[in-house]
Amino acid sequence: QARRILDRDHYGLEDVKKRILEFIGVAKLKGSVEGSILCLVGPPGVGKTSLGRGVAEALGRKFFRFSLGGMRDEADMRGHSFTYEGSKPGAIVQGLIKMEAMNGLFILDEADKTEKFAIATLLEILDPEQNHLFHDKYTETTIDIDLSNCHFFLTANTLDGVPPVVVNRCEVITLSQYSVEEKVVIAREHLIKR
Repeated sequence: QARRILDRDHYGLEDVKKRILEFIGVAKLKGSVEGSILCLVGPPGVGKTSLGRGVAEALGRKFFRFSLGGMRDEADMRGHSFTYEGSKPGAIVQGLIKMEAMNGLFILDEADKTEKFAIATLLEILDPEQNHLFHDKYTETTIDIDLSNCHFFLTANTLDGVPPVVVNRCEVITLSQYSVEEKVVIAREHLIKR
């Protein structure tokens, strides 16, 4: 079923699909995804984010996508204290609320544009030893939010900009740009039909 979903939405990418299917298979066998984080690296338009959506569909999980490149300060990820006017939870808690699930898939786009202030929080989110005790400032620091059952997919255009400490937590999968021949097949088999 997972293979059908990936083939339906993505032409080619055989090595990438094989690795993602292995990831899904191990997650199903283990019954958890603890410590399993994929980072998809490749130029714009090769299907990094849509691969993440396909994995969510294959696993029967909801997904939430946000861009690390658009973060202005730590509060965007960890929330503002509820004592401030106009405060709100951070992106992680907003994602949990929107998905209405504690085991969804987070697609963290533009990991190569992660600001320095966000690195520590990102590591906490990705670390299976810490992410079962995540704190959002809006929900007060006394409330532990368990992220250990969530999947995390990172995407980046290049690996150069991704903080090395983040790369060390991930399995990197590289996607290359489509050739002209592949683009013709994609147009013929998928785009024209749409």
